[in-house]
Amino acid sequence: MKALSLLLHYQFMRKDSIQVPEKGTYQWQLFDYWLDEFRNSHANHSAYIALNFAGVLDDCRSKLHTLLQKHRAQAAGAQAQRHQRAISRLQSTITGAAMEYESAYSTH
Repeated sequence: MKALSLLLHYQFMRKDSIQVPEKGTYQWQLFDYWLDEFRNSHANHSAYIALNFAGVLDDCRSKLHTLLQKHRAQAAGAQAQRHQRAISRLQSTITGAAMEYESAYSTH
């Protein structure tokens, strides 16, 4: 669980870490189960369910969009490749997978 907190902390600005449910609670057990499902399958729906059960889906969505906007705005500058790589890494995270699932689901 500590690794996930560090990952969420790294992903979404070093200033504000997103708190996952307290270990041992029912909410944490559901989150942990779906997180393992995502780690094993890399299925977008598992990422969405895990973040939703953790109660952090909205916070993760907001921070992801903020970071993507920041990097897209700077992608036209001298360090365009660096920002494109950052965007790609953000989209490869558990939050990126959850948002991809959400956008695909909402278009049907």
